[in-house]
Amino acid sequence: MQKSQIFFATQTGNSQEVAEKLQEELEGAGIEVGCADMFDSEPDHISELTDLYFVVSTWGEGEPPDDSVGYFEKLKGYADGHFAGKRFAICGLGDSGYDIFNGFAKDMEKEFLRLGGVLIAERVDCDIDFEELSDPWIERIVGYEKTLRSDA
Repeated sequence: MQKSQIFFATQTGNSQEVAEKLQEELEGAGIEVGCADMFDSEPDHISELTDLYFVVSTWGEGEPPDDSVGYFEKLKGYADGHFAGKRFAICGLGDSGYDIFNGFAKDMEKEFLRLGGVLIAERVDCDIDFEELSDPWIERIVGYEKTLRSDA
């Protein structure tokens, strides 16, 4: 059975906005999905999920938002392949004015691949006008979820 979850990591609220829009679009298509702040989540629960959607902001010079540091540190503590076969997609929100653009999104992707995750879609690196890339990413994810359920 499909069980998808959206996770967001935000400093200013933009990643939460995109994550909640994804949730609304999925629920509008009749697909039930949870949406949670990484701060309020435990990576241990990933084993219960089939598909994961991460909407993450980068703060400062490539760092994760303050509230998501603990979550990311726990992920880094798992052995290689720990989440083998878990499907995931990442939408990163950043500011290309910084030297390390969307560093946390890139770090999350690298970490999840190390853990055995399988990419659903290419990572999207959004700039300040994030809707330009986040909206098409949301459409891709909704289409993917619809396909999963029509095949079931």
